[in-house]
Parts: sequence; C-alpha cells; structure tokens
Amino acid sequence: MVLDSSGFGIIGGDRRQLALAESIAADGFRVLACGFENAEFTGQVQKADLQETTEVCDKLLLPLPVTADGRTLKAEFAQKQIPLNDTLAQQLKGHMIFGGKVARALQACPQMADLQIRDYSVREDFAVRNAAVTAEGAIAYAMREYAGTINGSRCLIAGAGRIGSQLAPRLRALGADVTATYRRAVTAAHIEAMGCHALPVEKLAQGGSYEIIFNTVPAEIFTDSVLAAFACGTLLIDLSSAPGGVDMVAAGKHGIRALHAFALPAKVAPRTAGEIIKQTVYQMMKE
Repeated sequence: MVLDSSGFGIIGGDRRQLALAESIAADGFRVLACGFENAEFTGQVQKADLQETTEVCDKLLLPLPVTADGRTLKAEFAQKQIPLNDTLAQQLKGHMIFGGKVARALQACPQMADLQIRDYSVREDFAVRNAAVTAEGAIAYAMREYAGTINGSRCLIAGAGRIGSQLAPRLRALGADVTATYRRAVTAAHIEAMGCHALPVEKLAQGGSYEIIFNTVPAEIFTDSVLAAFACGTLLIDLSSAPGGVDMVAAGKHGIRALHAFALPAKVAPRTAGEIIKQTVYQMMKE
C-alpha cells in the first residue's frame, strides 16, 4: 500500500500508542507524539505539543479508548491532562482522525461529533486480532495468579464470543478441562468442536467446582446469587470491559478471588497491540 508522505500525529495513549508511534516511524513516515512528555521513544519519533502536532500532521491517531474518565483524553505519559472540550475539537478539525471506543468521547464533548472520527475498535478485523492478544494475556495472568498449573485445571469461560473462542483452544492446548457458556445452539457446536464442554448460560447459576473462571461478558452476570454457587477459593478473572461483569463485593463475601484484568493487550503485549492498531488504520486508509 502506498501512503502519502505527510505526517502521523499520535495524541495521547498508553504503551500501545508508544509502540504504535515507533512502528509507524519505522515505516518511514514522520511521526509527532503529543502527550508523551514522560515517555522515551527508541525510534525516530518527535515529541511535540498539540498545536505543532495538528499543524504538521494531517492524520491523527487518538488512543484506545479515547477517554477513560469521560473528561480528558487518555494520556498515561502526559505531564498534564488534555481536556475533552471545544478547544480540542477545534484543533482537531480538518484532519483525518482515528480513535478507539469513540462513543464515550462524543458524549463528553458533543463538538467532536462534527469531526467524523473513524473508530478502528469497532472493526471485526481489529476485534479478532485483539481478542487473540487478550486470550494469551489472560493465560499469562492466570499462570501468575493461580497457585496450580493450567494443565489439569478445570476452567470455565463465561461467553464464547471473540475472546472466549480464542481462549478456549489455548487452554485446551495446555491441558485444561474447559467449559464455556453459550446462548445459541450453533455456539454450543463450536465449543464442542474445540474439545470443550458447552454449558447453557442459564445454568451458570448452578455453579460448579472450577479452579479458574474467565469472564468475557461485559454485563454483571456474576451476581451475589450466582457467585454463591461456586466453590470458595475459586480464581475469577474478569476480562470484560470496565466496570466489569462481577459483583466484586459479593465475590469477596463468598471467598472467591475475583480480579479485574481489563485492557490486557496494553499491559501484556503493547508492541503487538500497537501493530494491530497500525495494521487496522492502514487498512482503513486503503479502503
């Protein structure tokens, strides 16, 4: 693919965007990074303020998510916060803009709706690749937090969507006995084809003797009554989006060790996660 020679501006983010900036620069493009005052780049990435970034670059890449608090741009390496306001919207105007999980930012700053930000996180190609990173990270997380081995453990995956379908065969390959919940008969067939047990989601409340539970459902399905049916000492890793799908207070009450493991790609594999964003944005530009 041939891209024009104008610059890419990376505005805010976490370790994924740091790696993204370096990767785009390695492709031979000029890259300016705003909101990375407390970061160090190994490649040919130039740190800049917002004004210079928007003046030089016609392509702007916002973080994933664009905002974590609903008030400011997510910028973990910035010296000061970047407010989501009309001033920011005015500076971004006239650019080709890409961001992840844009909806909350639009709610916080309605003026940004006029910018027509392209959301790379809603694309299926991005979601599938990102789910693979999340699944690998979830296993690494479980290995760190579980006192036993994955081999021989009984694992339950709540949800057999993108993440669940990537996680199940990886756990099986490590020797785990895997059960995954389903809502549709075709999903049950896919679960069984992977050598796993299929559990109707309505039977989740019956509990079971699992050593490790992975939740991928972004809704509170592990309520007080559901958690009461699982064994004390179970490790429950919540992979869903914040605020999560587990009643954490109830989990503690029932002796279940419940842990949030949100945004794993940024934590366990930022370089790969950054490459996935780059690959997706390049493809969107090509289209």
